[in-house]
Amino acid sequence: MSLDELNKEIQKDYNKYLSSLNTKEREKHLKESKELEDSFKSFWSEEYPQLSFEEKVRYWEESTYRGMRTQGEAFADEYSGFSKKWYDSAKENEPDFDRIFKEAIDRFTAGFEFDWKEYEKRIQE
Repeated sequence: MSLDELNKEIQKDYNKYLSSLNTKEREKHLKESKELEDSFKSFWSEEYPQLSFEEKVRYWEESTYRGMRTQGEAFADEYSGFSKKWYDSAKENEPDFDRIFKEAIDRFTAGFEFDWKEYEKRIQE
């Protein structure tokens, strides 16, 4: 199953879940979802810009390591989380993303060969 197919299945299941809730439960769930979304927006607009270069490298190092590990375990494809949409979002939130990401990858790949060609292919799709 591709990532797009999985996302469609997740959306279908989520819609089914929402329709199973009564009005009060649905309102509570949607409120909590909005609060979570607002916290992500706050992180990217307020907290992340205040990080030093070193802290930004560590952020991308840790999140990329966790993401690749999770994708590898779930899909047997460590690179499945990389896409044009992901890359565009990263660039939108971090104009210096390419330099920071390169530094992050260089740090966490000791003993692991990061496939830059595969990465480049995925972020173009």
